Amino acid sequence: MGAGFDLAGRVVWVTGSSRGIGRGVAEHFAAAGARVVVHARTPDALADVTAALEGLGAEVLGVAGDVRDTDDLAAATAAIAERFGRLDGVVANVGGAAPGNLADLDVDRFRRQLDLNLTSAFATVQAAYPLLRESRGAAVLISATATTSATPLFGAYGAAKAAVEHLTGSLAAEWGPEVRVNCVSPGLIRTEGSMQAVFRGSEELAAKAGRTTAVGRVGETSDIAFACQYLLSDAAAYVSGAVLVVDGGPTEGPTQRILRAIAE
Repeated sequence: MGAGFDLAGRVVWVTGSSRGIGRGVAEHFAAAGARVVVHARTPDALADVTAALEGLGAEVLGVAGDVRDTDDLAAATAAIAERFGRLDGVVANVGGAAPGNLADLDVDRFRRQLDLNLTSAFATVQAAYPLLRESRGAAVLISATATTSATPLFGAYGAAKAAVEHLTGSLAAEWGPEVRVNCVSPGLIRTEGSMQAVFRGSEELAAKAGRTTAVGRVGETSDIAFACQYLLSDAAAYVSGAVLVVDGGPTEGPTQRILRAIAE
């Protein structure tokens, strides 16, 4: 990548980075020369990813805690400031879906989806804001393509992620010009979790799903990592409040779905 995309020497914090998309992003940043802060809920969960990033030659700090808890977040940002003296970027990656029929979904379970996906993102970037403002840094929130279409059984998740996208614009408007805030909206990404939960461990099913995208494959964590790198880098200096969709591109719209249903 050109110099504008360079993250070498920058301090970047990726929440939820012990596995999945977050780990892929953290490993990508480490390979790009960034000093990386990795995060998990428990210290034990950090050991493997910390060793992996150190193996790439990166300076690594592990912070543990619940990103919905302001005390845990305060401790994390204090540790970042003590170790590195600055913070240039944050990727608020923590989130997850708990499927449920909205007619029967317990209100507390709905609320937990909002806390996990929306409150955690807000609390993370708010805790990071003083350090980001000092460095004139940037934040990336993680949404999902479930925000733009009705997805049965994932209504709570989609609502929470839609709120993340709205929050992105509000943060960008309030925190600029000192801090840029953007959002990445992933489509279906290959992780250990999705391979088991979605593709039932089958590469054949993953390939079949990939053929539903314009690029002909499912996404990799590196696809999300490159998007995050762009938004945190100087190459995106004129980009704030944006939602970057990384889903391989659609191959059909409502009309095509209707015609397919009629044909069947």
